Amino acid sequence: MQGEEIYEVFAARAEGAEPVKNVGAVRARSSREAAIFAHKLYDEWRWKEMFVVPRSALIHVIRPA
Repeated sequence: MQGEEIYEVFAARAEGAEPVKNVGAVRARSSREAAIFAHKLYDEWRWKEMFVVPRSALIHVIRPA
């Protein structure tokens, strides 16, 4: 859909000391919409925290060959 952006979804579990990890991606027209989609799609676990980040904002440190 026009005006949509891909947002990567990162989350950390409520129990344990696991680090934040990438759990998937959503396509949305705004960060608010991305947050709603991420919560609905990826909240099958009890996450301690969850983030959405526009894919365009991620910076490659090491690129795959």
